[in-house]
Amino acid sequence: MASRSILFIQTAFLGDVVLATAALEAWHAAHPEDAVDVLVRQPMEALFEGHPFVRHVHAWDKRPRTKGRDWRRLIRAIRKKRYDVVVNLHRHASSGVLTALSMAPVRLGYANNPLAWRFTHRKAHQWGDGTHEVERHMMLLSELLDNPQGEPRLYPGPEHRSEATKFAADQSVLVMPGSQWATKAWPEGQFSSLLDQTDGPVLLMGAPGERALCERLAEGRPMVSSAAGELSLLGVAAAIGMAKAVVVNDSAPMHMASAMDAPTVALFASTVPRFGFGPRSTRHVVLEPPNDMACRPCGVHGRKRCPEGHFRCGWDLSVARVHQALLKVQFGDAV
Repeated sequence: MASRSILFIQTAFLGDVVLATAALEAWHAAHPEDAVDVLVRQPMEALFEGHPFVRHVHAWDKRPRTKGRDWRRLIRAIRKKRYDVVVNLHRHASSGVLTALSMAPVRLGYANNPLAWRFTHRKAHQWGDGTHEVERHMMLLSELLDNPQGEPRLYPGPEHRSEATKFAADQSVLVMPGSQWATKAWPEGQFSSLLDQTDGPVLLMGAPGERALCERLAEGRPMVSSAAGELSLLGVAAAIGMAKAVVVNDSAPMHMASAMDAPTVALFASTVPRFGFGPRSTRHVVLEPPNDMACRPCGVHGRKRCPEGHFRCGWDLSVARVHQALLKVQFGDAV
């Protein structure tokens, strides 16, 4: 079969791009002869450094002052490539317009996209029924592929593993205490108590903006160190893949752990797994607060503060349960 030129679009944030790699894996498994390109927002292009089958990465500068001008540049670049198929995994209008104006003869995307009427193939994006985002992507691809199968996957290279080795990630439990949304993060005091109970080296990691949080948690604990903000995106992926286990909130690093198939303890506070963004690692434990709360979930993406003022969904998730789950994913079977 003659090779085709395929473009995958996902211009949302880090976790969404990591989950989108499952669709790349499924397409490549079905059609390894095709040339696969991706379109992501800056700086997510760094996730595809040295990728074994991604040919080219379009990076969209979505900063307010440059977003519109760069969007027009992307339209020209995409049209010049003359793609045979464009697969849009994003549900917002901006990516819908890019898809519509690509001039590709086959344009696939979610029916929820405002520009879906300009797609040649579309599928409803199921939400809230427990269907995982990866499964939603597979259902979308089923419009063009027979029984697509794929899981998120990242490909850190030797230089990225070298980054992680400098911080002894291969000897450590990795704890990632931050989140873009405050109500998605287990409370700092709970993480502090967990560190006091954890044997062996612990490496704290996070975005540059989480450096102060990780430094506070490491202070006075000789077996705990911080590498927050010190590694590249694929350096973080390498560290996750090398670690003995990962403790993480419902956040982008959880999806990176899935892509590296790392033993994972996933903590859900204000959000719930039925939204479809839980862990995919072979060994994982999902933990939620034990009691039903009328206020939970309080939003799809979490909030900057608890609307009720008590943040019980975080505090009611006990340190003992998290510690037990950590031991389970390290040394025992986990689902």
